[in-house]
Amino acid sequence: MFVQRIEVQGVFGYIKFANLGPYSSCEAESFASTVTSGLQSSANTTASTSVITTTAFAVESTGVPTTYPAPSTSQLSRVSEMDVVSDLSEEIWHYHNSITQSERMLNRKLHLRDLLYYSICPVFPMCGLYVVGSSLNGFGNNTSDMDLCLMITNKDLDQKTDAVVVLNMILSTLQHTEWVSHQKLILAKVPILRIKFAAPFSDITVDLNANNSVAIKNTHLLCYYSSFDWRVRPLVSVVKEWAKRKGINDANRSSFTSYSLVLMVIHYLQCGTEPSVLPSLQQMFPRRFANKCDVRTLNVTVPLESSAISEWQYAGKSTLGELLIGFLDYYANKFDYDRDAISVRLGKRIDRAVIARQRPNGGYQQNNTHWRSQWRCICIEEPFTYSNTAHSIYDEMVFDAIKTAFREAHKELDATRDLQCLLNCKPISVNAPMGGCVE
Repeated sequence: MFVQRIEVQGVFGYIKFANLGPYSSCEAESFASTVTSGLQSSANTTASTSVITTTAFAVESTGVPTTYPAPSTSQLSRVSEMDVVSDLSEEIWHYHNSITQSERMLNRKLHLRDLLYYSICPVFPMCGLYVVGSSLNGFGNNTSDMDLCLMITNKDLDQKTDAVVVLNMILSTLQHTEWVSHQKLILAKVPILRIKFAAPFSDITVDLNANNSVAIKNTHLLCYYSSFDWRVRPLVSVVKEWAKRKGINDANRSSFTSYSLVLMVIHYLQCGTEPSVLPSLQQMFPRRFANKCDVRTLNVTVPLESSAISEWQYAGKSTLGELLIGFLDYYANKFDYDRDAISVRLGKRIDRAVIARQRPNGGYQQNNTHWRSQWRCICIEEPFTYSNTAHSIYDEMVFDAIKTAFREAHKELDATRDLQCLLNCKPISVNAPMGGCVE
């Protein structure tokens, strides 16, 4: 039994397929040829080159495509029709294209992932090494770290004890590897091993977790959201950059994780626009995005059922500029932080008093003080564990500064319609407590 890795270079760029063997090289090449032909036919074009390589790697796939196709001609025409008249929308579009993760960077990350797998495999021969997070969910840029999930069992590991033991074993294994320059074990809710590398990978940092399977599930989910509407990714790119420059995109300083910011954008596109730009994919496709699933079966190369999503295609006519202003307005003036919680899973706002009683993965509990305490400030439900992805925001002064940042940003952008004015902002001045969390 092995995993057959097939890399197909075609008109839509690099897409990785993984098949649990035993497949022969001949069968693999036949499959790859079929896939390539299908892609080329669907695009009604012929790739200038078609390179097919098959190598039997004992590496499990995340099941998600490694890059995303550029907008089609019809999509670009919509950009032309809807957004060219708006300088702000053009700025957002061009800014996103200038920072989005390149195919070359992604291929380098995948190569580094393979090197790490070969080093780890002797210690955990049956493991799978999954690329998760922004590198594969469609929201990455060229400076994004690479998050990896090491799966050594289909059962949950105790993250406080067992996962730490596993990561320490990996640390010892890589300690004398010449291309690894530095390692640090970070103890957090989900402990990670942060790995830095020597040239030629010195510009890539890896955060490795052990058996945090929810990271694979939410990568799979966000991948579909990122490709559902062409406006989603540019909007997320700008929001993340603004939050970073504003000093509110750092969980270690009691502010947002990038994951929380993405969920906030998706929620706004579900609930803050009329009509809604995005549905709840978990409600629309409950089997595809089931909570209890074997992560090895997740595969976003399978399209969503067209009949179910046809009514959502390009819902509304809002431009990128209008959506960005609307996003800031929603969290500055419309969202009730005292009463409401964000639920991308349900596609709506829910009562935070109800969600605070919710058990992880469903059910209710009344007396767990630790569980209730994480819902203190802003409440953003994790779509699979139902925990609060914004639990790192626990300091009231920082929380007030964050709300002020949204109000000021909305006021300025609504007046100037200038993206650079938004991005050239001063960071919040409050002294945030260190060590909020690392996720």
